[in-house]
Amino acid sequence: MKPTPIGAAILVGIMTVSMSSAQNAEIVSVADQAAALPGLTTVEQYDGQVPPGSPRGDIPQMRGFPITIGVNSYFAPQRGIVLEDITGDGNLEIIASSTDNKLYVWDYSGAALPGFPVTFENLAQYPPSVADIDGDGDMEFVQLTRVYSNGGRLYVVDHQGNILPNFPISIDNHMLLCSPTLADLDDDGQLEILVGERATPGRLHVFEPDGTEWAGNWPVELDYLPAVTPSVGDVDNDGAPEIFVASYNMMYILETDGTVMPGWPVQEVNTNFSYQSAPLADLDGDGDLEIVVGMHGDAAGCYVYHHDGTRLPGWPQLTGTWTYCPPTVTDLDGDGALEIIDGRSGPEGYSECFWVWDIAGNVRTGFPFGHDLGGGTEGPIATADVDGDGQREIFADCSLQVDGQGFVFGVDADGYELPGFPLRPAGFTYMNGVAVGDVDNDGDCELAVLSYTTTEATVNLYDLDGAYVPSVADWHTYHAHNTRGGLYTLDTAMVGDVDGDGDVDLSDLAALLAAYGACTGDANFNAAADFDANGCIELSDLAALLANYGS
Repeated sequence: MKPTPIGAAILVGIMTVSMSSAQNAEIVSVADQAAALPGLTTVEQYDGQVPPGSPRGDIPQMRGFPITIGVNSYFAPQRGIVLEDITGDGNLEIIASSTDNKLYVWDYSGAALPGFPVTFENLAQYPPSVADIDGDGDMEFVQLTRVYSNGGRLYVVDHQGNILPNFPISIDNHMLLCSPTLADLDDDGQLEILVGERATPGRLHVFEPDGTEWAGNWPVELDYLPAVTPSVGDVDNDGAPEIFVASYNMMYILETDGTVMPGWPVQEVNTNFSYQSAPLADLDGDGDLEIVVGMHGDAAGCYVYHHDGTRLPGWPQLTGTWTYCPPTVTDLDGDGALEIIDGRSGPEGYSECFWVWDIAGNVRTGFPFGHDLGGGTEGPIATADVDGDGQREIFADCSLQVDGQGFVFGVDADGYELPGFPLRPAGFTYMNGVAVGDVDNDGDCELAVLSYTTTEATVNLYDLDGAYVPSVADWHTYHAHNTRGGLYTLDTAMVGDVDGDGDVDLSDLAALLAAYGACTGDANFNAAADFDANGCIELSDLAALLANYGS
């Protein structure tokens, strides 16, 4: 059961459950966006039946991991870890924010990058968004912070750990929740920063990389508290981007001038929004984008809309219990037809944790995926082809821990659990998820997972042994990309984006060069780098990547 809004007067002493007895099980929940203390973590004893000898995964972690970091016992970090090439060497760094007020960056050996961790004034509950926002060739970290009910700040940190001039920014000292979205809204080659201000009414702001705020119709006033990380894409296929955002009560699509698109806002009876950031994807192949939205409340489930605010046939699909889960869009079997994945909070006892539907709302054979212990999936659900079979595997969190160990589910496209799963990191994985990438550029895949207890958080980096084939069809992190725009696309503008992070950058060039000369059947063949689909990685593919480099 999700908690009702909780006041500050009962904050002290709310997390005192013992975690030491044999086969001791707990379930964790988080206060919603309309609570007096949104994001407040509550642990309760779990009364469901726990079979003896709960399963334990046997997949090893990378040398140097796991790493423990600090945590605020009342507010656990949410939405997981970031993998990004910060140093430009072709390897991915492991990036985590935590509610100990810090931003951490490590290389794949577990060594902290010089200049990190960076210490903020307040809690960094959500992961940073990471990109080269100012076009200088180096990555920046864009981080939002909070206190208990106010004290939000917007930070921009450079790749060496320096807080940039003009930051942090306070917006009337109001709380800033979720991750910011980074997108080039005005086609100037730099990425703007979209930030939701938790106020009554709430407001959506746009800032330039130097901290200058957009004026005119901005900030846009919402009817109530902002509740999700915004999504950005050209939803109506007019050549210009639009912005999807939801308050606690209502959904909006905004033009870049701050006006509301025709057909919006939209409100559904008996539903609300908290944390369920929405994917944008051309589900029906008509050239414009659909909006996939998770909702909680009495009519909790997954809803899909055309860009004009009308529902797609076959939707909604109700999940029966509350959900904070942001939906995932992916092509599981590589057939060109997209699937939608969404989870829910689970009851005690056997629980259906997450569903896979086709675009008409039909449940895929083998799903929903259920778990005998109960609990639910409400973190970002990742998909990636981690074994080179041409199909994407699914990775999901769980709201339970047993004997101090949580769960990371891993299933194939047919709903069967993968060998070595579920993973069992220390503490809860709830509201976090898996970030997928080849961190050491060795051709196989690593899974980065953030778990936590009331006393510490743990950064886990599991080393899989299958052939990893990164693809733009993957949904490999929270809200699709490290820029958090939520856009699923396979159009030609993405040629060169080998790792599917929404940018064509050094990590893509390194991945292509590592596979250069390989052809179908070679152990090092990387189909995601074969842009002309002729079965070999060659000069034409390199030229295609370089043509889009920096986009």
